[in-house]
Amino acid sequence: MVYRVGVVGAGVIGLSTAYNIKDRIPDAEVTIVADRFSPNTTGDGTGGLWMPYMLGSTPTESVMKWGKRTWDHLIKILRSPEADAAGVSIHSGHILYEQKPEQDPFWKDMVFHFKHFTQRELDILFPGVKFGVHATMMFCLCLRYLPWLMQRYKAIGGRVMKQRLSSLDEIADLYDVIVACPGVRARHLLDDKEVYPIRGQIVTFTNPRSAMSYLDTENPDGGSDTYLLPSPSAEYIHCGGTAQVNNWNEESDPEDVKGIIERCTKLVPSLKSAKVVSTWAGLRPGRSSIRLEKEDKMIGGKLKKVVYNYGHGGSGITLHWGCSLEATELVRQSIAELQAIGPTSKL
Repeated sequence: MVYRVGVVGAGVIGLSTAYNIKDRIPDAEVTIVADRFSPNTTGDGTGGLWMPYMLGSTPTESVMKWGKRTWDHLIKILRSPEADAAGVSIHSGHILYEQKPEQDPFWKDMVFHFKHFTQRELDILFPGVKFGVHATMMFCLCLRYLPWLMQRYKAIGGRVMKQRLSSLDEIADLYDVIVACPGVRARHLLDDKEVYPIRGQIVTFTNPRSAMSYLDTENPDGGSDTYLLPSPSAEYIHCGGTAQVNNWNEESDPEDVKGIIERCTKLVPSLKSAKVVSTWAGLRPGRSSIRLEKEDKMIGGKLKKVVYNYGHGGSGITLHWGCSLEATELVRQSIAELQAIGPTSKL
């Protein structure tokens, strides 16, 4: 018997979840329901760095599990002929801190070449910076990755329906299992008041060859952070940024752009001669913690199987594959429960 699965959302979380459900559950007919697809998702505007970020109180052990499965997935792509088409690359760079943290990040042993800067290195390269580390990290550029993954999803029989939903009631009769991956829209679509926007702003420059391949400095100064992330071809460099909680504005803000340019050129003076190619703003889906679970829920007057996978903050790319695999197992369990009940109770 074929079971109909509707995945709400076509960002990196929704698309990867839909792909894995279709790939791993043969008796599932999978449809993505969304009104925004690449290149218009939140992930499309980001630099694509693998690094856990803005995850609220999500348990560290869960972040490590999901992050490791995603890291391994990206490494597999990196070592394949598909790496360039998928936008997956690896770069070395620096993470700089205003103050020395109490301990190293919990993910330090997952990345490559993690080491502390010596004081001499800081004095020469970044005068005035208190602490820094060097690391080699994975990048996954969604502008390439999402179309690549969508092509693979459709090739195995995945379906797409373009529709903006105001309620899950609108699709209750169409699917046996609904998988909700709506990102920040979960606040309104699911009435989840734990969800909030974390607005990010990016400025893309032509990449001056003297610029280092990757820089990231943490500045807890009222919703701003500073980073420089290269594109896979190194032709462009994505500079940011902001982390503005509860700001729903998806348009570029001239003052934010000005602040980003000032902070980034202070770190890399050669950017002063680089050309601004584009600006972008988007909303990270902040939440108290990631919601990845299943439940039986009354939708449209009917008891439906629902799986939730959203609230990834600034870590959608970092955790997407691991979370999608876990969501797939929850869908498998939901289908097994429907099979145990019998076909007359499905509808």
